[in-house]
Amino acid sequence: MSTAVLLYFAVLLVTAQTTGNAVLSYVLAALVALGCAIGLARWSVRLRGGRTRLTQGLCIAVPLLLVAGLSWTWFGAPATYTPLPDSSSVQYWDLPTGSRIGYVRTAGTVTHSEPVLLVHGGPGAPATESAEFAGRLAAAGFAVYTYQQVGAGQSSRLDPEEYTLDRHVADLEAIRQELAAPKVVLIGSSWGGQLTAHYMATHPDNVAKAVVASPGAMSSDSFEDGSLTPTGSSDQTRRFSEHTRFAATYFLAQLGGLRAARTLMPADTADGLYQQFVHSLNMSSGCPDAVAADRPAEATAGYSLWVNIATLASASKAADPRPALRHNQTPVLVLRAQCDYLRWEVTREYRDTFPRATMLTVDGAGHTALADKPAETGAAVVAFLTGEPLPAKPYTASEAPWQR
Repeated sequence: MSTAVLLYFAVLLVTAQTTGNAVLSYVLAALVALGCAIGLARWSVRLRGGRTRLTQGLCIAVPLLLVAGLSWTWFGAPATYTPLPDSSSVQYWDLPTGSRIGYVRTAGTVTHSEPVLLVHGGPGAPATESAEFAGRLAAAGFAVYTYQQVGAGQSSRLDPEEYTLDRHVADLEAIRQELAAPKVVLIGSSWGGQLTAHYMATHPDNVAKAVVASPGAMSSDSFEDGSLTPTGSSDQTRRFSEHTRFAATYFLAQLGGLRAARTLMPADTADGLYQQFVHSLNMSSGCPDAVAADRPAEATAGYSLWVNIATLASASKAADPRPALRHNQTPVLVLRAQCDYLRWEVTREYRDTFPRATMLTVDGAGHTALADKPAETGAAVVAFLTGEPLPAKPYTASEAPWQR
């Protein structure tokens, strides 16, 4: 019985990965499983001296019912997906890269020439909690663009192999050109910090100033022993064990089966699983005693799984941006959150790599620092961008701020 089930899934996944055809994959896997089950049934009846047809029937029916149930449970059963709500404030850029990018412009009286682009995390996690932060920048005279990276939110979807770090960098440069801005201000959170770093390595003269908040590791070989804090790693491991369906899909795709997973699982189902998983994470788990904040379901609206997996796979193979960034003279503000689930060394590397970097710490904030503390971070960013005195003394020590 177990042999037929294992053979079914092996054929199903291999066929889906090689052909990209869901119907063919299920038909071929079912035929192979049926052939195996019939063979096992005949062997079982022969051992019993041919005395019962019930044994033969059970040996055929049970594996087929089992694989059908498991297939539905893993790939077919729907998962609630929450899209970003339609809004008249959402506008679109149709870029020469082929990406259709949704964005929201927040501005009052604009007194600063450089537009501000909010570069969200994930990948595939469009910001839904940055309205207050963006409003504070707009009140200071900046035109702020909260854009949704390709593959997420209301932006266009691509085939997984098109979700690359280079594509995101190209989209960001196309947006700058669309705005007809010689230079832009980039504010990157989490993965957005990593994307900001790679953009600056590729286009060193196109950024007036940059801010990175709880940024992800610049390069795949920055931290071979992992970028999470011990408590952050423990929280994510626990969440994977609770969301077994998501974990199975995620690790299948991570191990090279992205085409198979995408072929067999509808995009809304995959995105719904991703939303449920991220919603369960404790964004402040860098502090051992921090309790996960109760966030509304809308906090993960518009999240997309395939762009996350494919982009991170591409980023893991990308050239190290640090050699180029060590000569970049762009002023950079680095925000380190007290309860970030990423290790202190990950954030410190940004401060230590950029020659003109300044670091400020954010007490009581988690990985989503801009959303957790919009007043404090907004004031700090406005002061940095306008050249006013910073609200706190820059942090320059090597050891973690809250462990001194």
